[in-house]
Amino acid sequence: MKISDYISPLQEIASPRINSFFRQLRLLCLSPDKFFAELPIKRVDLKIPTLIVCGLFLVEIIGNYDTITAYARTLELADPSAHPIIYVGLSATALSPFLAWVSYSAVFYGVSYLYKGRGTFLRTLANVGYGCVPLIVGGLLHLALLQLISLPVQDYFIPSRVAAHAAAVSLIDAGVAIPVLLWCGFLWTAGMRHARSLSTRQALVTVFVPVGLAIGAKIVALLWKLVSARVYTGVL
Repeated sequence: MKISDYISPLQEIASPRINSFFRQLRLLCLSPDKFFAELPIKRVDLKIPTLIVCGLFLVEIIGNYDTITAYARTLELADPSAHPIIYVGLSATALSPFLAWVSYSAVFYGVSYLYKGRGTFLRTLANVGYGCVPLIVGGLLHLALLQLISLPVQDYFIPSRVAAHAAAVSLIDAGVAIPVLLWCGFLWTAGMRHARSLSTRQALVTVFVPVGLAIGAKIVALLWKLVSARVYTGVL
């Protein structure tokens, strides 16, 4: 038998699954209310949300490679008594996507109690996990943009250029993070509406009060870094 005789049946099997995957992804990103309405009501499945957060974990590991490497070098040079602190920092950096997933879920679940929301924490956890897809997109975009503005090695010894680069990195951080958080908020609002039986207004408040605080913190951090760079160099 020819190879094409094997490939054709495989394509027939894989094609509907691929089409279904992209249909669900399109629904989630662009019509989240319809996506969450189609999820099973009686059964909560955490497999796909966990895979989504694992994808975010891989992106974060790549993005934080330098930080993780620095922690590893510090372990070699630091006093053994400081190792627990270093391990905590390393774990927090590596596991930040999972910590963020659980933290956002817990905050949304708690805030929704103000509206006497009904629904389990597992369903909230699942729907918040689905809503993390934009974070993967943002993480990949962030990595690509940082590669475009990478600082040449010789410029590391010129304070004004280091400060300018730090300011540019801060602008990229905020410029990517804020739209991505708004997109996540759009998905999470629909997710919380179905997870906790809330009205649209109640879900908006439940989600965008914490998300708004996160965005506000990003803006304050950006302004602080820009002002610090200007004071330090006088060239920005």
